[in-house]
Amino acid sequence: MPILDRYILNAFLRNLALVLLTLVALYSLIEFLEKVDDFIEHRAAVKYYLTYPLAHLPVILSNSLPMAVLLATFATIGGFSRSNQLTAMLSGGISFIRISRPLFVSSLILAVIMLFANLWLVPWSSSESNYILRTEIKGRSAQSVSSKDLYFRDGNQIISINQAFPSKGILLGLTIVEFNDNFMPVKRIQAEHAQHLEKGQWRLKNAIIWNFSPETKAVSSFKQQPELLLDLKRRPSEAVRLWNRPEDLSIGELVHFTQKLESEGYDAKSYQVEIHVRFAKTVIPVIMVLVGIPFALQRGRNASFSLGIVISLIIFVTYFILYATFNVFGAIDVLPPLIAAWAANILMALIGTWFFLRINS
Repeated sequence: MPILDRYILNAFLRNLALVLLTLVALYSLIEFLEKVDDFIEHRAAVKYYLTYPLAHLPVILSNSLPMAVLLATFATIGGFSRSNQLTAMLSGGISFIRISRPLFVSSLILAVIMLFANLWLVPWSSSESNYILRTEIKGRSAQSVSSKDLYFRDGNQIISINQAFPSKGILLGLTIVEFNDNFMPVKRIQAEHAQHLEKGQWRLKNAIIWNFSPETKAVSSFKQQPELLLDLKRRPSEAVRLWNRPEDLSIGELVHFTQKLESEGYDAKSYQVEIHVRFAKTVIPVIMVLVGIPFALQRGRNASFSLGIVISLIIFVTYFILYATFNVFGAIDVLPPLIAAWAANILMALIGTWFFLRINS
């Protein structure tokens, strides 16, 4: 590696490590202050004060990295400018693009790391930390994590669940309505309690069964059974997974789940957007470098790090507003999921390229 590249790269990585460590510490502190009431209220064991932050750390790193790259870019280029090192490089015939190359190469490496993290590690982190908080901490008084008021379609049936305890294989307030090909109800089964046995079989307690006449829609028969064995295609975890947050699913689970939702007639737009967002997020470090370099040079030697923080916050908030707005447009079908996920990146990249070319010229 050329000496110049090594010098610029070392300066950038030092700044990046310092800024990232600071942001992660601040993020973790805010996160802890938000959650500490839950820890105290549910008398969480001491080990959870360590396991929860560790499980949530990949999410914090992923969320902090773009801002850290932007601030590190500003600190590196701004520092070279204030100390006249940038002037010396340019006077020596080194082009501005050549000076910027180590930063772009670093951002590309970070983008590759973020790709693998966003596809697998970050979803695991989100799911695991959420599980620790809901089940291991809050669940100490409730005995189990629960999901309420679930509805889904399974073939020619619509299934309603008042409350589900997937870890115990228990459903409360189960209602199953079966339809014929004309979407007319032919049977309704209602049970207070359902226990999962094996291979999709459930034991229903205090079950009530209604049979309907397709012609008159009236009840043709009615009976109550203290216990009823019923075959359902879904296991407890599969039923509750319909309401999993998209960010808790790995990319493979997300794609499979989106296809399953679409085949069952559900609106899967938010999940489709999430799939594309996973890939769109990976290029944010490159965009932050592209935007950060020209803004770091706007005031030359007068550019202070405090000014860099302000400018970085403005840039990042602008990007976040664009990102959130386009994602909503994708979720409500105003924009195709692919465009919704990448629109903010494209706009910021165009702005950054325009400023970068102006500085270079």
